Amino acid sequence: MSSTPAEAGRIFRPRLWPTIATLAGLAVLLSLGTWQLQRLEWKRGLIEHASLQLAAPAVPLPTAGLDDLDFRRVSVTGTYLHDAAFAFGFTAEGGAPGSRLITPFRLEDGRVVLVDRGWLPTDLLPPHVPKGLEPQGTLTLEGVGRWRGSWHRTWLTPDNASADRRWYGWDVQAMAAETGLALEPMEIVLERSEGPAGLPRAEPVSIDLPNDHLGYAITWYSLALVLVVIYVLSSTTRSGSARS
Repeated sequence: MSSTPAEAGRIFRPRLWPTIATLAGLAVLLSLGTWQLQRLEWKRGLIEHASLQLAAPAVPLPTAGLDDLDFRRVSVTGTYLHDAAFAFGFTAEGGAPGSRLITPFRLEDGRVVLVDRGWLPTDLLPPHVPKGLEPQGTLTLEGVGRWRGSWHRTWLTPDNASADRRWYGWDVQAMAAETGLALEPMEIVLERSEGPAGLPRAEPVSIDLPNDHLGYAITWYSLALVLVVIYVLSSTTRSGSARS
């Protein structure tokens, strides 16, 4: 005898442990998606704050509250300490390998702050910086402050080669110990080249805060939807099969 249409239909029959596991998985995935949306709003606030900082006029570097000056334009007067300069990171420009030239700068009040003077090719980096690229005497600089007091090493950060004056992470305390200078936990990034032929090559500062949280949220919510679909399909059987 042939099956009737009702007998050939499908019936949703949830089972206890798959249901518990699915609900637990959904709770985790939805929580992760919601957390990423919260991070999205937080990051948008940071980017908006940084944009306002960059648009504000320069201020003299204060003696306190340096962590509030991230992305703020500041001005300082003092002298370069070229003997303590070092290379930071690694980038290639125009097919040539190089790094950022970081030079400590002693302020008139005695404090020392790091200055990112711009990019130099490898053969011109410390200790081989030409004298013509080392400004002397008292100077007044204007640049963008970047707070470096909260850096933490990750497994992606290469090991520093401080003996070769090469650094890859903003470990200001280690930099201070290596140079013998009491460094402020801040970097000032110059946006205009100081030397001849545009070297070191300074460029306008851009807001480099990655904001991928929306994509992450979509991923977690999509996985939650896939989990629901799998659960429904696995919990649905043919009515005839269910009776047999």
